[in-house]
Amino acid sequence: MINEQLDGQLRMATLDPLEGKQFQVRKRNGRVTDFDETRIYLAIEASLKADAEIEMDTLAPADMQTDAQRITNEVVEKCLSRAVKGEALNIERIQDTVEDKLMELGFPGAARRYIVYREEHRKARAIRGDRTLDGQAQELMFVTLPDGEREVLDPGRLKRDIYGACRGIEDKCQANDLFDETMRNLYDGVHTSEIDKAMVMSAKARIEKEPAYTYVAARLLLNQIYEEVLPKFESASD
Repeated sequence: MINEQLDGQLRMATLDPLEGKQFQVRKRNGRVTDFDETRIYLAIEASLKADAEIEMDTLAPADMQTDAQRITNEVVEKCLSRAVKGEALNIERIQDTVEDKLMELGFPGAARRYIVYREEHRKARAIRGDRTLDGQAQELMFVTLPDGEREVLDPGRLKRDIYGACRGIEDKCQANDLFDETMRNLYDGVHTSEIDKAMVMSAKARIEKEPAYTYVAARLLLNQIYEEVLPKFESASD
C-alpha cells in the first residue's frame, strides 16, 4: 500500500522534467544511498502513532495514513526542490525538514516525538563512537546544573522549547535555524541558565530581519521565568 501511495519521488515533487532520475543521500558516516521516500513515510507514521499512543506493530488508522502521506509528500517536495537547485541531500537536512513540516501542518505532538527519537539515536551514536562526515567522534556535551553537578545536554529539550516558541509563525521563523545557532553558542560545561539566555539572544539577533522573532524571544523568556519561579513557588507551598 505504501509503495502504491509513494508512486515516485519526482512526481510528488512536481519535477516531471526529471522523471526517472534517482537522487542520492549522504549519511552521517559519509556513505551514499538512494533517496527513499518510504523511509520518510514510515518515520512520520511512527511519530504520529507515538503521539496517539498506538502500538508500533498496530496498523495505523486510515486517516492517520492519509496524514502521514500528506506530510511525506510535503517533505519530499521540499527536499527534492532543493536537490534540483544543487543542494546536496543529507540525512540531517531531511530530518530537519520532517520536523518543520510536522509543525507547519499542525502536528506539534508528533514533532516532539520525532525530536525525542532523533535525540535518542544521537546519544546512541555517541556511545557507540560513531564518527561524523569529517571523521570526528560524535561527542556528548555536558551542562552544569545549579548545584554544580554535570549531566548530558539534551538538545531535544532545547529544540522542543524553540519549536514551541515558533508555533503559529513557522512561515516566518525557522525553528531549526534558531536551534542550530543556539547550539553553536554553547560549550561543554555550560551552565543551564546560560542555555536559556543563548536561546533568547539567538532569537533577538534575528528581529531586525524578521520582526516576528520578537514573539519567539518573548515566549522563550517567559519559559525561562516560569522555570525560575515555579520551583520557588512549589517549595513555598510544601
